Amino acid sequence: MKGLFNAESVVVVGVSESFDNLGKNVVANLVNFGYRGKIYAVGPRGGEVHGCPIYRSIRELPQEVELAVILTPARLVNEMLTQCGEKGVRYAVIETAGFQERGTEQGEALEREIVETCRKFGIRFVGPNCVGTVNTANNLYTPFTVLSVPYRRGRIGVFAQSGGVGLSLVERLGRSGAGVSKFVSMGNKLSLDEADYLAFLMDDPETDIIYFYLEGFKNGRAFAELAKRCEKPIVLHKSNTNPASLAIAHSHTAVLAADDSVVEGVCRECGILRVHSLSEALGVLKGLSLPPLQGKKLAVVSRSGGHAVVIADACAAAGFELPPLESHIIDFAQSHSRAGVIQFGNPLDLGDIYDFSFYFNLVEMALEQKNIDGVIFMQVSQMMLEAQSTRDLLEKLSELSVRSGKPVATVVEIPFPERVRLEENSSTPFFLDPVEAVQALAARFRVRKTGAALSSRKASEELNTAEIEKWFSGIQSRNRQPLLHEALHLIELASIPTVPWRMANDPESAVRAAGELGFPVALKAVAPSLLHKSDKGALALDIADAQSLRREFARLHNLSEDITGIVVQKMAPAARELVIGGKKDPSFGPVVLAGLGGIMVEVLKDVSIRLAPVGPDEALEMLGELSGSRILGRFRGMREADCKAAARILSRLSVLMSRFPQIREIDLNPVSLLDAGEGALALDARVLVGE
Repeated sequence: MKGLFNAESVVVVGVSESFDNLGKNVVANLVNFGYRGKIYAVGPRGGEVHGCPIYRSIRELPQEVELAVILTPARLVNEMLTQCGEKGVRYAVIETAGFQERGTEQGEALEREIVETCRKFGIRFVGPNCVGTVNTANNLYTPFTVLSVPYRRGRIGVFAQSGGVGLSLVERLGRSGAGVSKFVSMGNKLSLDEADYLAFLMDDPETDIIYFYLEGFKNGRAFAELAKRCEKPIVLHKSNTNPASLAIAHSHTAVLAADDSVVEGVCRECGILRVHSLSEALGVLKGLSLPPLQGKKLAVVSRSGGHAVVIADACAAAGFELPPLESHIIDFAQSHSRAGVIQFGNPLDLGDIYDFSFYFNLVEMALEQKNIDGVIFMQVSQMMLEAQSTRDLLEKLSELSVRSGKPVATVVEIPFPERVRLEENSSTPFFLDPVEAVQALAARFRVRKTGAALSSRKASEELNTAEIEKWFSGIQSRNRQPLLHEALHLIELASIPTVPWRMANDPESAVRAAGELGFPVALKAVAPSLLHKSDKGALALDIADAQSLRREFARLHNLSEDITGIVVQKMAPAARELVIGGKKDPSFGPVVLAGLGGIMVEVLKDVSIRLAPVGPDEALEMLGELSGSRILGRFRGMREADCKAAARILSRLSVLMSRFPQIREIDLNPVSLLDAGEGALALDARVLVGE
C-alpha cells in the first residue's frame, strides 16, 4: 500500500472556494501539517485554495498522480474514478457517502459501478463513506475534518470502520503520550478490507501495535489466518454484537456459536486481545506500548497508602503476585523515612518521603530484583510546586523502563490543569487510574505468544470422501434435510463412533433390532417435524423388553403424520456428556464447538470455539478451556473421562465441516464420554445442508 500511505502526489477531487466545502479542508490539513508531496485540487468552478490552484478536471492535471481523495456527490464518483484511472492513479480514498449504507437500490448500483471501474484500472480504494487516512511519518493527512494540530507520532496503527470512533481513539492516544503511526477510516470496505490492512500492518516498519474497530467482518477467515502469523499485538474492538444468526439457528451449535461467540473464539485462537469500549482499548494500547512483561510478579511503589491498597487488590484480581522486596531495598526506603511510622513492604508506601530522585532510585532497584517483572508507580500530588518534577520523573521512568526491558506503569493523580499540561506535552504513556494500569499490564502479559507459537496445527484425519459425496448426492436428490438415521450414517462415514442403532418401520422389525442390539434400548421417532425430540416426547429410554418396546413404538408412531420410521438404539451407559458441533459462519467459514451439558448446554453456555479444521491436540485444548472441565477429570469417585477419544471426534467433525461446504450446521448431542481408555460415543446427530 505504498501509494496509499507514502504517495508523493495527491489530488483532492471535489474542491471549491466555498466556506463549507469539505475538499478544501483536506487541502488545508495537507498544507498546514507540512506534507511535502505535490498537492493538486480539482473542482468544476476552478479558483484557488490554500495556495493551490483548482483544476476544473482531473484530465487537466499536469502529471500523473499516485493518490486521489474524492468528495464529490455519489452520482459523480464513478466518472471521477474513470478520470483517475486514465491519469495513472492506483489508490483512492472515497470519502463520499450515499452508497450501500443508504439501503437503496440506487446506492447498491453506484457501488457496483465504482467496483467495476476500479477493477478495470487496477485502483484499490478506502471507503466509500469514510473520514480519511493519516500517516504521521510523512504528514499525509486526508480527513475532511479540519484538524487543529497534527497527531502525536507513535507506533500504534488505528484502523476503524467508524470514522468517529477512530478519530476519538487517535485523539485520546495522543493525549495519553502514546501516539499513532497510521490511521484509516475504513468505511464500507468495498475494496480494501480488514484483511488487506492487517497484511500491510504486519510488515509496516512504523507500526508495532495494531488496533481495529469493526462493526462487521468482510473477510473474517483471511483476517484470522493472518492474525495467527502476526508477531505484533492485535487489539480488536468488535461492536454490533447482536447475534443475527439466532433467527435461523436450528441446532444447539448454531445457538451457542452465535456471531459474537465466534468472534470470541477466533480472538482466543489467534491471540487477539478483545476489548469492548474505547476506554478499555486506550488502557490496553498504553500497556502494549510498554516493554514486555515476562512474568506476573510486580512491585508497587506509591506515594499514597490508600492507592497502594487499591493497586494490591487489583493485582490480586488479575492474578499478579507481589513478592517481598529484597532487604537492601527496604533498608534504603527506611533510611529516607521522616517519621518512621510506615511499615515498608510490597506495596511500598512512601507517604512521608518527598524526594523525587529517591523515587527513581527505588524503582530502579526494584527492577534490578530478579523476581520482579515490572513496577507500578503511583504518583499522587496536589501541589503545583511539584508539577515540573512530576513531568521530569515520568520521562526518566519511561527511559528506565526501556533500558531495563521491564515495564514501569506510571499512574498520576494530579490537579486537573497540570494533567492537561501533561497530556499536551508528555511523550510517554501514563495512566490516570490505578486499576487501568493493572489491567493494561495484564493485557501486556497475555500477548507474549509470537506468531510462530500460534501457527495452525493441521488436522490429519482422513475421510471416506467418495462415500460421503455419494451420501450428499442422495440427500440432494430427495430435496430435503437429512433425517436422524441419515445423519447417523454420515457421521459413521466420517469414522465418528456412535452407539449401535437400527432403523425400523414396524413394531416387529423394531423387536428384532432390539434383540440384535441387546436390551435395554432407546427408541427415537424419525420425522422432519421432530428435530428436537426431547421437547416433543419423541423418544423413549431404557426399554427393557419386547412388550414395552411395542407399546412405546405405537406411542411414538402416532406423534406425527410425517413419521418415516423409528431408530432403535442400544442404551449407552451413564456417563459425562458433551455437545460437539460445527456451523458455517458467514464471516469466518466453518467453525467447530465443544461444550458441556447435553440437554443443559444452552443453559450452561460453557463452550469453546475454533476455526475448522483442528487437530486432536488442539481439540484437546478446547476441552481444557471449558470452565467446567474439572468434571472431566477424577471427580467424586469417578475416573477420568476419555477426553482423547472426544478430541478425536471433534477433530474428525472439524475435517468434515472444512471439506464439505454443503454442511450448514451439524450437531452431535450428546456425546457420551466413557472412562479413560474406553472411548466416546455420539448418541444423537443433527445435520443441516445447503446455503
